[in-house]
Amino acid sequence: MFEIQFHPADIRKPVRYFFLSRAGARWLAVATVVVAITVIAGLTLAPLGLQGLMLTSEHRRLTHLNRMHFEVLSRRVASLESLTKRTESTRALQRQISLVLGINQEETGLHEAILPPPFVVHQPKAHEALDRGVALFTESSALLSLADDLSAFAREHQTLVLTVPSICPIAAGEFVLTSPFGERTSPFTNTRDFHAGLDLAARKGTPVMAAGDGHVVFAGRFPLRRNARWWRFGNAVVIRHGDNFLTIYAHLDEISVKRGHDVKRGRTIGTVGNSGWSTSPHLHYEVRALRDGTNEPVPVDPRIHILDHQWTGHEAMLIAARYAPRPDFDPLPSRLR
Repeated sequence: MFEIQFHPADIRKPVRYFFLSRAGARWLAVATVVVAITVIAGLTLAPLGLQGLMLTSEHRRLTHLNRMHFEVLSRRVASLESLTKRTESTRALQRQISLVLGINQEETGLHEAILPPPFVVHQPKAHEALDRGVALFTESSALLSLADDLSAFAREHQTLVLTVPSICPIAAGEFVLTSPFGERTSPFTNTRDFHAGLDLAARKGTPVMAAGDGHVVFAGRFPLRRNARWWRFGNAVVIRHGDNFLTIYAHLDEISVKRGHDVKRGRTIGTVGNSGWSTSPHLHYEVRALRDGTNEPVPVDPRIHILDHQWTGHEAMLIAARYAPRPDFDPLPSRLR
């Protein structure tokens, strides 16, 4: 048995006595130790808990900032990708203009490769965006220089610029390309032959325009007894554009010009029809050009001479135009020479 006495500060008050058994004393000691450990642990861990809360808050703040930076970078990269596509399109158009005007591409630098394919935007990296920005700046500077060269050439060769075929003979949205330039299976003989022009399907009566300033050298239908191949063109118009180019518009319904007329680019010369060897209303359109060392105008892909329409596989078409071998074609009748 243990006796515990509490003596008050006021001596006039009685002394208090408490008695504890040995078991009670042991429990009191255990409780005291537990309380002491709890207090010590609290004093020790409290700063760590506060630090943890601060770290969690900082982590959330940094995560939010990182997400914001990622979104900004993604938008910047998307803008760079859009600019890259526009730059590539501009370079392809400049190549096409150079081909049409007969400018030496090796001398102007237009033969150089375009920018590499755009990189993936899903996980953009800052250094990739920076590299692409630098590349775009370099490419844009080169394009501006080439644009100046083309402008200077156009000023010095105004007649060529006006006469060279450069627009689609049917307005945008009014036609469908049904047969391109090149090898194909003939719809009449079911054998392989070379298609020297474009077939543009359109409604009967759709206006057909001159692709450039020129002089009408034929308007009508070729007599069967004189030239069976050209007779198949049905109602046709042939325009000579300066000394280097000639365009053919075949299977027309109506013809609104006569031989000897001078026409301006964009003037209506007839309407889409189904005359001659034709399975449905369409325009057969050819562009022929004189090449070095030849007296016979050679068919070229008319898509090269259509600057107001973007064709599928544009770049591949331009490359093929530079390297394609001379195709088989029907020479001009003697009356057109």
